[in-house]
Amino acid sequence: MRQKVFFSLAVLLALVAFDACRKPMKVVLTKDQRIRIQDNILTEVPEPKYTLNANFDDKIKLIGVDVSADSVTAGSEITITYYWQVVKAVPGEWKIFGHLELPGGKRMVLDHVPVGELYPIGQWQAGEIIRDIQTVVVDRDANGGTAVLWGGIYNEEIYRTRGGGDRMMLVNTDQVPNDGGNRVQMAKIQIRAKASKPTPTLTSTKIGTEIVIDGKIDEEAWKLATPSVPFMTSNGSVSESTVTVKSVWDDTNLYFAFEVKDQHIGSTLKNRDDELWTQDCIEIYLDAKSDGNNYLEIQVSPANVVFDALFTGHRTPPWQEAKAHDIPGLKTAVHIDGTLNKDDDVDNGYSVEVAIPLASIPDFGDIPPTLGSTIRANFFRIDATGGKVIGASAFSPAGNDFHNLSKAGKVRFIQPAAE
Repeated sequence: MRQKVFFSLAVLLALVAFDACRKPMKVVLTKDQRIRIQDNILTEVPEPKYTLNANFDDKIKLIGVDVSADSVTAGSEITITYYWQVVKAVPGEWKIFGHLELPGGKRMVLDHVPVGELYPIGQWQAGEIIRDIQTVVVDRDANGGTAVLWGGIYNEEIYRTRGGGDRMMLVNTDQVPNDGGNRVQMAKIQIRAKASKPTPTLTSTKIGTEIVIDGKIDEEAWKLATPSVPFMTSNGSVSESTVTVKSVWDDTNLYFAFEVKDQHIGSTLKNRDDELWTQDCIEIYLDAKSDGNNYLEIQVSPANVVFDALFTGHRTPPWQEAKAHDIPGLKTAVHIDGTLNKDDDVDNGYSVEVAIPLASIPDFGDIPPTLGSTIRANFFRIDATGGKVIGASAFSPAGNDFHNLSKAGKVRFIQPAAE
């Protein structure tokens, strides 16, 4: 039997009413829910793997705990089974609290009402032995190492009104592993870190012919470049919008070309360093030393308006100050396959060409770059319709913070493949 985080309509309505008036209401359970509670009131004392016999205030005893696996991979499920013995009935808003302390200091909070939120402690009867099954998903970003499960019993009403002093007292502290704060060490679980995904890498191919920056990606030199895979959402799921970027370089410049599919192309902003991200645009981030310092942000709108800024650290200084930096020699151009700022027709999309002088990239290093060398980079597309942003897509998903360069990809400088 596995606990799932599903509520019946009756339970949900009861919880809503409880939140509104701060007094728990009597929950009308279905027949199946009553059967489930009864199935988890045991007739024999169990023998769990982790035997504890923790005595809480001479009222409730934690016999012990079972876990479904001694080792689990981050991002996967693990089932914890608690066994409680009721010495005396305890009225009030008592709940189980659990803290799964992960390697590296992160904590997962596992507080819950026993038996799948169906059987509150305040309803327990003296003499009952209760099996409480809880299934949780281990944080997918957890580090590898030993996780420790801590827990106990707390009073939600006391916590709500006082903000502390709410835990039921552990009586036999000399017999049970604990932290001195009425929190029992229940079990240890080995966590295997989830294999990290390869860093997205865009190859930039060396060219020997001129690129004319006109927004049309039609020079022979661009045929040497390998396009990226279509961008994903900023959180890493499949994106409905189709955007790709490719790159080439010569001894002087680093070039990027974007192809954006867009049925409604719009950008009414006209001035350099306007807030382009509030409408359709593409974005480039370049961090030559891969340390999050002295990085460039470049945005280009379908109207070929540019926002460019230099940040000395993560979002430092504020963009209102960082935008004072104009990249020397920067060239951009846009070609539109459709019409700009006409929502009553259907467009095909637009393409963007960008030329960035290598010497204008802070901390770039050797010019020309060494073959095989890399710089940290990320690329985004903002999609808007009717002046409202409806989505964003990314070369390397960075969540809600595009400036989180620890999640950016790379650009690698290569020679063209031999024919």
